[in-house]
Amino acid sequence: MSHERADSVKQAQYDHWHEAMSLGEESKSPLTFPWYARVALELSLYKGGNLLEIGCGRGSFALWLASQRAMFHITGVDFSRTAIEIARARAQKSDLPVTFVEGDAESLPFSKETFDVVVSCECMEHVANPQLMACEMARVLKAGGKFILTTENYLNGMLLAWIMCALRRVPFNSGSGVQPHENFFLFWMAASYLRRAGLRIQKTDSSHFQWLLLPHVDPAKLCTTAFRAPLAQRIARPFGRHYCYIGMRPVASEGNRRPI
Repeated sequence: MSHERADSVKQAQYDHWHEAMSLGEESKSPLTFPWYARVALELSLYKGGNLLEIGCGRGSFALWLASQRAMFHITGVDFSRTAIEIARARAQKSDLPVTFVEGDAESLPFSKETFDVVVSCECMEHVANPQLMACEMARVLKAGGKFILTTENYLNGMLLAWIMCALRRVPFNSGSGVQPHENFFLFWMAASYLRRAGLRIQKTDSSHFQWLLLPHVDPAKLCTTAFRAPLAQRIARPFGRHYCYIGMRPVASEGNRRPI
């Protein structure tokens, strides 16, 4: 199968997935998801500027930012045409100034050094080449600009789910349905992609420590969302399922590196 044909099939799969996931979604706040809540908190510390959300999906978080973080001019990009159509319809309905663009995270349709802030939530684990995505993040980010990336980390009880899926020869389901593409991520893998792209990680944190998965037991009963004690939170950080990387593109960085 040619690369173009493979992309077309993948896009059709994501179009179908987004159409199914959009049902009954509009009444939910994106901040019910821990990754969006964490990014929203971090962005409250920033002055503003041009912000890009990579993997914006159906636009819920970008629209929330437009209503609550007015200091940003927001653009959302997603691989799925259906997701972008839904996002544009929601933007028009809510009369919020967000630009939604159809585009591939591995080849973003923007000029270099366009954005002051680049945000991506739970997207990198679903692209075919995460290193290319990291390089594209660096390319479109201004020198000195900030990035916030969240992604999965499976150094925890979710590892059992991967093993069981492999043994049963069925696709992995993280809890939100089987997606067309899913990478197995450990926290240092995403960090490596970002650093190789020329980005500087300034801090990391994590949440939702899934200690174990057992048959017929609600996973939430075997999960610690966060620790009150800072030292305990720091010690447990490598085992958090939802990992967050915060940093910048150094002024001296070329911002357009490619993997060797």
